[in-house]
Amino acid sequence: MRRIAEVLIVFGAILASVGIAAAQGTDLRDVSSPFQEDFDFKIGQTLDLNLRINGIKWTVLRASAGDDEGWTAGKKTKTSFTNELENLTDTPLTLSVIILLEDERGRPLERIKLKKIKVGPGRYNEDIQKIKVDGGNLAQTAKVYIFAEVE
Repeated sequence: MRRIAEVLIVFGAILASVGIAAAQGTDLRDVSSPFQEDFDFKIGQTLDLNLRINGIKWTVLRASAGDDEGWTAGKKTKTSFTNELENLTDTPLTLSVIILLEDERGRPLERIKLKKIKVGPGRYNEDIQKIKVDGGNLAQTAKVYIFAEVE
């Protein structure tokens, strides 16, 4: 009986450590600055980046632009770009981001330069920027090419 109790305690400890690891999320991928990469992406989708770029933990890029039925070529549509960042250092850092919207073949649709994002030492920052983007380009977006640099 005592042996069964010991096995159950060990099994419980293993399950608890697995649960804690799952709660902490995906491992971060270390990348260098400047960072350049393309991703499959649709407007309205959340892109889980999980990057560590020169002291900044960049977990999420999200773009939303309301109902896609209102996206019309030639008509500008208010689009929100959200970045979730954390400064892992004890000095202030700034992230510069350029996003290139691309169609399914990787052809460029529109270039979006976000305002520089400042993140204080040891701080988390959810940065939301609103930009007007051509509705036709929003509808055709199937990929994004991201250029980011930490200063």
